[in-house]
Amino acid sequence: MAVLGAFLYLNITSEKSPNSEAIATGGFPSQASPPTAESVNPGASSPSTGRETGPDSEPEAGSGRGNPLAPEPIPLNLDGPAFERLGDDRVLKKDVVAMARDLHDPEQDPVEDVQILKSLVGAYREIFRENPIAGENWEVVEALTGRNKYRMVFIEPTHPAIDENGELRDRWKVPYRFHPISKDRMDILSAGEDQQFGTGDDIMVDEPADIDQGSRR
Repeated sequence: MAVLGAFLYLNITSEKSPNSEAIATGGFPSQASPPTAESVNPGASSPSTGRETGPDSEPEAGSGRGNPLAPEPIPLNLDGPAFERLGDDRVLKKDVVAMARDLHDPEQDPVEDVQILKSLVGAYREIFRENPIAGENWEVVEALTGRNKYRMVFIEPTHPAIDENGELRDRWKVPYRFHPISKDRMDILSAGEDQQFGTGDDIMVDEPADIDQGSRR
């Protein structure tokens, strides 16, 4: 009987389902390898493999680029005087776009360039209740040029500060670095005149600029 019991025990444990370990631990079945971007979003492409960008690319369902936990943007009257509809159904946020046109103005101090970008991100965050996801330079540019739920434009995609790769560069042609610290804060960094990050002439503005609260609707 002892031998038979041992045989039954070994036979049962060898045939347990792949999910039994997960059930025992209260989690999900373990995977041999983490999912890839292609498996999660078939057809998606990375910046180095010809990602789909620009005003003609389809915007995500929400400001969180498909994240179901993303907050809903504030309700807006997009036909109000603060906005201008374009032929491709994008909507200009007129006051912010006008501000963006001063980016890299040779008459202003370079620190004001970073302040302008902070203001653009702040205007986006005020409407969509979070920073552009996920903080890569080109992702921030996509969000600010209309790839969002409202197809709202905060900086024109033809702005000379946006290069052929869809990245925002500082006046010394180095891509800005965007670091989301929380949903309410994003640090923006310019390498400065020496074009090297981590040196004494790097430019960063600690606090976001104030946005005109009365002009958004």
